[in-house]
Amino acid sequence: MNLGALLILELVILFSFIITSIFMFIPKKNDTVHKIFFSLAIALSVLVTAINATSLPSDFVTQIILSWLGLIPSAIGVIIAVAKGKPNTVAKLLVMFTSVYGAVCYLFLF
Repeated sequence: MNLGALLILELVILFSFIITSIFMFIPKKNDTVHKIFFSLAIALSVLVTAINATSLPSDFVTQIILSWLGLIPSAIGVIIAVAKGKPNTVAKLLVMFTSVYGAVCYLFLF
């Protein structure tokens, strides 16, 4: 298996996301820490999705659209977090799902 630059970048982002997810769910007294890790998870999910969508050839229109549609759960998670005033478990899981979906699509489906 040839490890290209994008695959290595994807794996580094995935490792960062795993660490972020672990710290996002560890109970802490400080809500600011939860918001910081939630924001970092959102940024990583958008980055994974952007890499996934832009690394495909331009004639793979269906796969590109499916890649960008992976951001919908993350957007719903952000809306839930803003409505509640702080990230809750459902919002965190939706953001996590977006990153996992983007990574799975990049590594296996497309």
